Amino acid sequence: MAKYKNSSLDQFFNELKFAPVQRQHKELIAANDLLAILDLQLEYPLEIICFRITEYRPRQDMSGILIKGDILANDLRIFIDRLSAKLAIPAADQNQKVYSIGDICEKFSVSRKTVQRWRKQGLIGWTYLFPDNRKAIGFLASVVDDFIDNNKLSSKKAEAFTKLTPSQKAKIVDLAKQNASRSDSSRHRIIIEIAQQMNRSRETIRCILADYEKDFPDDTVFNKPAGVIGPKEAGLMYKMHKQGAKIGELMEKFNRSRSSIHRIINKRRAKALLGLKIDFIQSDDFQLPDADRIILADNALIKKLSAARTPKLLTRQQETELFRRYNYLKYLACSTRENVSHISPSGTRLKKVEKFLTASEEIKKLIVEANLGLVVSVAQRHAKYGASMPDLVSEGNISLMHAVDKFDYSRGYRFSTYASLVIAKEYAKSDTSTKGTLEQSSDMSNIELDLRNVSQVDVASIERAHYSLDEVIRNNLTEREQYVIRNHFGLDGNRIVKNKMTLVEIGEKLNLTKERVRQIELIALQQLRHCLAPEEFDVLIS
Repeated sequence: MAKYKNSSLDQFFNELKFAPVQRQHKELIAANDLLAILDLQLEYPLEIICFRITEYRPRQDMSGILIKGDILANDLRIFIDRLSAKLAIPAADQNQKVYSIGDICEKFSVSRKTVQRWRKQGLIGWTYLFPDNRKAIGFLASVVDDFIDNNKLSSKKAEAFTKLTPSQKAKIVDLAKQNASRSDSSRHRIIIEIAQQMNRSRETIRCILADYEKDFPDDTVFNKPAGVIGPKEAGLMYKMHKQGAKIGELMEKFNRSRSSIHRIINKRRAKALLGLKIDFIQSDDFQLPDADRIILADNALIKKLSAARTPKLLTRQQETELFRRYNYLKYLACSTRENVSHISPSGTRLKKVEKFLTASEEIKKLIVEANLGLVVSVAQRHAKYGASMPDLVSEGNISLMHAVDKFDYSRGYRFSTYASLVIAKEYAKSDTSTKGTLEQSSDMSNIELDLRNVSQVDVASIERAHYSLDEVIRNNLTEREQYVIRNHFGLDGNRIVKNKMTLVEIGEKLNLTKERVRQIELIALQQLRHCLAPEEFDVLIS
């Protein structure tokens, strides 16, 4: 993915991402107009650049900041590409023809690299939404004509361009048939050979052959027609790639070019990542300018825990470091994923997202392993109700992993305290321990807990509370507030049961509107927040 060369422009353009859509349209046109008049040899004040694009004077002092013309042109092209892709302007809505890169290659018999070179020389394009629901760089016909007229070198070259005659097209088709019958070369390799022989671009050859196969479907050019690969084949290709198949092997098996293989695989990777739910606990630390250095630079703890043969007990400081790192990596994955296109995803960006998620999973594994003893301890307390120990441990491990995702490390209490309550709550709700009770303390500040080591754990300290949850509700809430809390959160005495009522159902019972029930619930929860320890309240409402 192209990157901005100037850090000040990078910051400025990123701020514009939050503007309303209507204003973004105006900013796109303004950036386009500015790019069209740039002199690459001059320097431009950042303050004037900001004003030309937004029509607003920047609040911060930008005096003295100058941007070279060639740097500004590069960054403006990137900004235009990204913003036009975000706005997805339909090509069909334009009042003139919109050429794709392939159209220009065919029209002028040039390669894609030549078109990219023309763009750097001043050919301005936007990312349009084409009729086939494909986002791609496009160029207005008037812009192309102006570029050819104003660029002497390109104009001279354009005058020499000639369209292929019918006999030349027929020769290309014959060459393709001959090459395909004589060898096992792929379609991609044959197109390259014909392009070199005919002194034409690969895109031109590809389009001619594709048009011929479309017009004469019964007259096979290649042994294996290309066409559009189906979902079944794409799925098999992606599966083989994940299992370690080389790109060259996939090219031969599916008769596709290297770029096509990468494109299909990347689309599958993007689909999987975009459909993945990523939860993380937000922190102000993540917004710091040097957050990467502060949070990710030191790998000593990760290496130490990973190298240990047996899981190590975590200190409070280690616990905080791991959870901050874990959530920051997922935050980075989410932030990077926002710019992943499902139509034409960047392989580099996909790799970044996958790298962040893999690193976060490694940390989660370390946290879970360090707290496995906690699960055994809580399970032992509930085994007396008739459930088998293996079932309880298995269920507890799942609850432990969920607790890692939901734990807010910035609240100040230990993960073991929070996780033990989550596990006990899940036991109380499950069929494996329906007779269990979950008594919760109104003040756990005087209880010393270390629930990660089986030999030192006293899980009863959680379940032996100064007041049971039922008592806290009875002593601090009105009768109507009690009814709302008990039924909405599924509480029966000290037990958490599965039968919960919606706010609408509660309103029907009390002859109240849904909004009034919500207000009563909020008042009651505010009261309980003062009466329960933070970790107990979090578990109650989770």
